[in-house]
Amino acid sequence: MGAHQPKIKYLLPPPHGHVPLNDLTSQFPIRLTRCGAIPVHRPALSYGQYFEGITVVLSRNNYRLLIDAAASQLARDISLADIEEILIYAEKHGSDYHPARIEVMANEVRAAFVMNVAVTARGRERVFREFEVLERLNNKYDSAFLPEAYFKNEVFLPSMVMFLADWFQGYHEFHLSRDKDDTQRLVLWDRNKDHCYFSGPQVWQVYSQAAKIMTLYYDIDTFEQIFPWHHAAGDFVVKAQMRSVDVKLVTARQYAPMVERSAGISVYEALLFFLLNLSVRMRLDRLDGIGTVAWADDHCVDATLEGFLGALRMKERKGAVPAGFVDAFLGYSRSLVKKDLAYRYHALVDACDQAAPDIPVIRYHLKRHISKFYSALRNESAQ
Repeated sequence: MGAHQPKIKYLLPPPHGHVPLNDLTSQFPIRLTRCGAIPVHRPALSYGQYFEGITVVLSRNNYRLLIDAAASQLARDISLADIEEILIYAEKHGSDYHPARIEVMANEVRAAFVMNVAVTARGRERVFREFEVLERLNNKYDSAFLPEAYFKNEVFLPSMVMFLADWFQGYHEFHLSRDKDDTQRLVLWDRNKDHCYFSGPQVWQVYSQAAKIMTLYYDIDTFEQIFPWHHAAGDFVVKAQMRSVDVKLVTARQYAPMVERSAGISVYEALLFFLLNLSVRMRLDRLDGIGTVAWADDHCVDATLEGFLGALRMKERKGAVPAGFVDAFLGYSRSLVKKDLAYRYHALVDACDQAAPDIPVIRYHLKRHISKFYSALRNESAQ
């Protein structure tokens, strides 16, 4: 008798629920770019090849790396004989990654992972960089907002590189949308049931918690931060309860300073640039995730500022920044007149890739955004 081999099931994502792969659908080519992107000539990759490549990586050395990851996630000893079934769900296709959800059924419990797969030259480069960034951040911070990254690997013919990380079970993407009355709403993408709109207080919590997460991972001393990120890419996910929400960050593509410390910029000035950029980026999305660039309503600014300051105060309580740092930063920021803030905002926007689709939307809304931010900052400073 040979060694135990778990059953493996492959599932494709139709509009509603997943369906098993079959002989016909295994020949279907997967889309290698996001919706609306200009097609680039590349060798086709079928769903059959995609699932086979993932299986090759998972099964290497008798599933040793997968077993270790499942044991770590579930905090219990697991052997190959304990794994009854492995389900591999194709989830979505972006410009760089083609993530698959991996569910490992072992002794009637479930470990859930994501396998981030890349097939393009740019995607392969980003897979390896993101794996290193996640490892670094999870070692540097005790915050549990990012997935644990377990291992990276690759297969050839066709060439695919990938890394395994935690899948946040019960968390879903969210995006700006318009309801039947053409009112802006924030919608939770839950495939297991109908998409639902967040309430006003939940929307506030989503933006506040997202801003808090980004600020907790900001290094006050080196100016390093997680960037780029974008709501349209589904970088943040949410678990919604009755009245509250819980937010996680599923990716960290880069971790580097936006301005160099050697340039003589003060800690307060660098942090202010981080906040200004955060206040703009938090408002950007695409309608329903794939439509035109969207801009969140003004309440997003207040929620972002609340989350930012909450994170700074947490850092202060933990001794990660000096006592009195938050009040000193607020005093520095409050000393600036609106013209000073406008100058910094325009410098930020001018430094961006002007061909990016976000830029016209940012420029259209920037004057009002500056006024809103200036007012929110002074109101917060006066408290």
